[in-house]
Amino acid sequence: MLILGLLLVVVSGAAGVLLIAYNNGGAEQTVTMFGRDLGDFTMLQAFVAGVVVALVFMLGLWMITSAGRRARENRARYRAARKEAKAATAERDDLAEQLRGEEEHRHEPAASHTDTMATPPAGTPVARDDGRTQVSGAPGAGQPVGAPPQPRHAAPMGQQPVITNIKPGNSPTR
Repeated sequence: MLILGLLLVVVSGAAGVLLIAYNNGGAEQTVTMFGRDLGDFTMLQAFVAGVVVALVFMLGLWMITSAGRRARENRARYRAARKEAKAATAERDDLAEQLRGEEEHRHEPAASHTDTMATPPAGTPVARDDGRTQVSGAPGAGQPVGAPPQPRHAAPMGQQPVITNIKPGNSPTR
């Protein structure tokens, strides 16, 4: 669109200059350009031709400015996309650093972060919240009152079960 606008501006400007340069005046005149007679024109016809040339010139200017505006908008969109990508990269790096920190924290020795709790030997009476006593090691020991009994093979509440029947060199996902 920019090239077409420039072409229209140049052609209409050249036509206007040539029409003015070869104007001899008078009520009716013969327009001669480059050794050729283009025709006999009245003043009204010459005026209309001048208006048409001016409109073509303005159309060319409009095309040039709209192409420039569109280019500026595209550059602004591209700049915004680069800025957004840079922000997303920074956020990704921050999250990766946070994940690395959590992984390091997770692999630290467990004794430094947890309290140890002594479990009474099996057969020792343990006081419950409801005032009754229960023998430790018995089914339901250590569970909240009214909770369904926990199966023997289940992991304690809040912990993942431990797989113990894996032979060295085997993977649990096979």
